[in-house]
Amino acid sequence: MALRIDTHGIRRLYETIDENGDGRLTITEMHRYLGRLGMEISEEDLKYLAIPMSHSEDGTLTFDEFVELYQFLLEDRRSEDEMGNGDDGCEDLIEAFKVYDMNNDGFICPTELQRVLCNLGFMEGEDIANCQKMICTYDSDSNGLLDFFEFKTMMTSHSPANLADIHRSQSEYPCP
Repeated sequence: MALRIDTHGIRRLYETIDENGDGRLTITEMHRYLGRLGMEISEEDLKYLAIPMSHSEDGTLTFDEFVELYQFLLEDRRSEDEMGNGDDGCEDLIEAFKVYDMNNDGFICPTELQRVLCNLGFMEGEDIANCQKMICTYDSDSNGLLDFFEFKTMMTSHSPANLADIHRSQSEYPCP
């Protein structure tokens, strides 16, 4: 069930954050605004949240993309509150995502997944085709990579300690 939001209020918030008035929010603008509110989140962590929502190469957000991010964060917060998980879940997932995203581009490619799985001792990581299949299972935009939100789906669909289960279950969702 999608949350109803006040688009007029969101528009005012967007325009407040958009310091230069160019109609695109940068990571730096969002970081400064959140800092003024006393919210501590690094620009790097913001990048992991914003880039998957952005359709531009520079990772800036249009109003519609900002609304999409805002709704996602509200829904995520609501589900954490309902499950009694507090607010550490997203931060922990961002940190885990950073471990996999070795080149810091905001995405996990099969090679990065392979390296981490091998480093963790998972035999499934030895074959790059297995890693491609694991990514394909959760790659909702079919770009061959996992963004933060796809990674979150992967990690919350299965026990993170049981990554081998993801490989085994991928046969239920074959790659195209």
